[in-house]
Amino acid sequence: MSKTNVLEIPSLHPHLKGYRIVFEKQKSSPEKEALPKEEKKLFDELYYKVQEEPKKHIDQLLELDARCPRIPEIANLLAFAYLKTSKGKEAEALIEKTWREHPDYLIARINYGEQVLRKGKKEMLPVIFNHCFDLNTLYPDRDSFHYAEFRGFMALMGFYYLKNREKEKAEECYQLAFQVDPLHPSVTALEKELSKVSFPSSLIRNFKHFLYPLLGRSVHESI
Repeated sequence: MSKTNVLEIPSLHPHLKGYRIVFEKQKSSPEKEALPKEEKKLFDELYYKVQEEPKKHIDQLLELDARCPRIPEIANLLAFAYLKTSKGKEAEALIEKTWREHPDYLIARINYGEQVLRKGKKEMLPVIFNHCFDLNTLYPDRDSFHYAEFRGFMALMGFYYLKNREKEKAEECYQLAFQVDPLHPSVTALEKELSKVSFPSSLIRNFKHFLYPLLGRSVHESI
């Protein structure tokens, strides 16, 4: 792996381990890896087609999901397609179902966490993450995280801490998310919410001014 595809982020707390973030293609789940070669190829093709024209390709995606049930990547893409075609109830039901079927899958946790937080059920978030809000502790066998996982987790936790009136923790999550994907909508939305609770905007601007030259990168494509 090229060093340019890796970002080492030190912990903001001396007693905690830092994070190793990768920007290459995200690794597949064991369930997806077990798929026949032709089905994996079809999923990869649909992944890009659904991004562009979800309505046109959702039926083909539904057929794939029926043939290959309980594959978290397929479920995630189908939930995305539902949202893009104004089928919110179907998306919400599938997001919850995916988490219940794959409770340790990080993206499923993040998606469901965002959903319960949006619905005002913040008490569910500790349950989803086993009452553990540190990624390295939550996944002790992993030595790295994909940038989209890391950004999604940190942004989600930032909003959670804001709802709990823990501004300092929310700020820390923002700083970490900003380092890997500064212009992602979830990161800019978190910044906006922080500014509403008397967060010193000058500190955010100084933080950006310091980090942008170090990162040497702008927006990374999402999963």
